[in-house]
Amino acid sequence: MNWKQILRLSGTMQSIIGLFMLIPTIMAASFGEWVAFRAFIVSLVIIIVYVAIIMTIGRSWKSRGLNVRDVYLFVTLTWVIASALGAIPLHLSDTTANYSSAFMEVMSGFTTTGLTTLANIEASPRSILFWRSLTHWLGGMGIVVLFVALLPLVGVEGFQLFGAEAVGPTKSKLTPKIKNTALILWLIYVGLTLIETVLLLLGGLSLYDALTVTFGSVATGGFSTKNASIGHFSSAYVDVVVTIFMVMAGVNFSLYFALIRKKFTLVWRDTELKAYLSIYFLATLVTTITLFTSGTYTSIRQSLRYGAFHTASIMTTTGYGTADYGLWPSLTHAILLLLMFIGGCAGSTGGGIKVTRLLTMFKLGRQNIRSLLHPKGIFTIQSESERIPWKTVNAIAGFIAIYLALVLASTLVVASAGYDLLSSFVAGLISVGNIGLGLEAVGPAGMGFGPMPSYVKWFLSFMMLAGRLEIYTVFSLFTRSFWKR
Repeated sequence: MNWKQILRLSGTMQSIIGLFMLIPTIMAASFGEWVAFRAFIVSLVIIIVYVAIIMTIGRSWKSRGLNVRDVYLFVTLTWVIASALGAIPLHLSDTTANYSSAFMEVMSGFTTTGLTTLANIEASPRSILFWRSLTHWLGGMGIVVLFVALLPLVGVEGFQLFGAEAVGPTKSKLTPKIKNTALILWLIYVGLTLIETVLLLLGGLSLYDALTVTFGSVATGGFSTKNASIGHFSSAYVDVVVTIFMVMAGVNFSLYFALIRKKFTLVWRDTELKAYLSIYFLATLVTTITLFTSGTYTSIRQSLRYGAFHTASIMTTTGYGTADYGLWPSLTHAILLLLMFIGGCAGSTGGGIKVTRLLTMFKLGRQNIRSLLHPKGIFTIQSESERIPWKTVNAIAGFIAIYLALVLASTLVVASAGYDLLSSFVAGLISVGNIGLGLEAVGPAGMGFGPMPSYVKWFLSFMMLAGRLEIYTVFSLFTRSFWKR
């Protein structure tokens, strides 16, 4: 292991996190939230001491390039340490009941999961809630991807860092230099953030509310500063804007780059995009019709408003809410549960299994049926006009198998705390899938994650991390071959 480089990069990464923490620190002082202000100051001092020690230790060791194992260890440690340090303000300000809850809250933020342990969100300091939402925004495109964009990391090391954190089975470069690719993705991300913020300001929201809602939308995170989430604003305009940007955030960001370069044919022919939008619109149509015909809402307009919002929120793994869909008909629950498995597109800020993986597995099943009918035939699996390598197909199959195993393991752990089977299953599913809002006890009107025992919170925090880093990056650290010389 190249511990010197790992420590040096880790110190630099946490320095960037500390710089972003200055924003809510200044806000705490301007709002007169002195308990939160002191909590932020202590946290910043701890970060400075940590960085100083790490950089000092790292400087004394021999330097060499990073290999794959170094990259996976660095990326995983970055997210764990960022969450551990980022949780300190919540704990010191007594926003959370204990450090376990604070760590889970911030891990939920960085991984854009959006599940919360807070019972009364609006009772918390506004600066703390802003920091909580800001972790969403940082984690949405990826804190390591930001690191690659800001620092001169090029070549294999930069691409491996990018690939270890980027979501989806393929990690394509938009430009020859991975640094430029990371920078382009972040510029697109910032652009969407600015556009949604302006639109929400035009809808009557304050700058504070517009920013925090935007952070959760473009990052598909779901943290809200209101107990009633987006429903607090009681605005059809806000619902529509947030719905549009949630759906946009679930699209592969490389397609936006293609649009900027006027490569419209590339976007139009994208199979994953067509499947993603088809699933979303079909789910919205069925949900809307069910809500209207069941008498849940008295008009098609209302049914469409709430149906479109929640199908987007769940499919993109955002987790925002405008209504208690726990009171909706059972068919809508089944649709939402199905959407929790699907998720957004590869290369988006959304979580879940991803549409492209499910499409590949469908093609694999179809190919196996054809092989049975034509034993001597030679078949391949293609995406658009390109053949998908069997190595990628096997990796996708393995990913889905481990993904489902983690959901089942999480179900057992949550059930051990006394929760019913459906709540336990959904809690595991929304943790691994980084969704944040589910059904029953972990639904809009449920008890949430606050009352859960500490061991459940630590376990689900690990599941959120594994889900955000696409499982392989994290679990490779627990194999014997990883630590062999």
